[in-house]
Amino acid sequence: MRELTRKIIPVMLCLSLFVVMAPLATSAAGTLAIKLDVMQLPTGGVELMVYVVNPGSSVTMEFSSGYYYDVEITGSNFHYKDSQGKSYTQAIMKKTFAAGNTPIGFITLPNIPAGSYTYRVWLVGQDVSTSGSFVLGSVPEITDISNSWAKDNITTVVEKKFLTVLDNKFRPTEPISRGEFMYALALATGVKPVTLAELDGKNPFKDVDPKSAVAPYYWAFYKANIVKGYPDGTLRPAGYLTRGEAAKLIALTLPSEPGQNFIPRSPFTDLFGHWSKIYVSYLYEKGVVKGMTETTFGPDLTLTRDQVAAFLTRVMVK
Repeated sequence: MRELTRKIIPVMLCLSLFVVMAPLATSAAGTLAIKLDVMQLPTGGVELMVYVVNPGSSVTMEFSSGYYYDVEITGSNFHYKDSQGKSYTQAIMKKTFAAGNTPIGFITLPNIPAGSYTYRVWLVGQDVSTSGSFVLGSVPEITDISNSWAKDNITTVVEKKFLTVLDNKFRPTEPISRGEFMYALALATGVKPVTLAELDGKNPFKDVDPKSAVAPYYWAFYKANIVKGYPDGTLRPAGYLTRGEAAKLIALTLPSEPGQNFIPRSPFTDLFGHWSKIYVSYLYEKGVVKGMTETTFGPDLTLTRDQVAAFLTRVMVK
């Protein structure tokens, strides 16, 4: 059985990202794309994470001013527009996007009212854009899960506002970003946010905006020694994660975790010698995870949104 995932939050905005840039080098291996994750805050409002997806080789772009993207959000009674750099200096600035996903901004909107919104995101001067809608404050119709094995799980996590629906689609088989998954897991399991003061004022992740409303949840995982980040000091919240990585995060987040005397047992032959064996086996015994087949778990496969929905409904605080 496949278990895929993503996060759900009823929302809708009119987002416009202006990225004034001309490529110095382009990627022939893949096409650059821009995406956003929408995370609903428990106290109301939303957090947006904007990131560039680059499946090809490194791409360097040149900007003709002191910023490289703008955002505009519009609803019936709400309008937001802001420049990332707030500087229009005509100095040339270069930006390099490595292969993979690169976070380029966190946007906190604590006062956005319930309602419907439309969004459009694009790189200025490039044939790269996306648009759609979301609803905030109510459960939207989901049009792409009627045949999903995780339909009931998806409906639950959307109703709980753990994950987000964009353009009335949950996108069940698409990958989920690490940042979105960690935030959804924190909400589902009741993880309490940690302030920067509790970390002696030191932000452990240089690619996470300390002013972001979701940063305290990432810091909570750090303070609990569940997540330490990469050697270069990044969390890489826009990156995707594997099923094995997700299993470790979930296992260490639960009130009880595998102890020293735990003997990992499972029917999954592809866990032999794999670092995630103890975590997957522990969750399997608890009924939290299932395999891709009866004998394989797929620890190195990319985690998807429908899988996450299934995981979250099995561990969420009732």
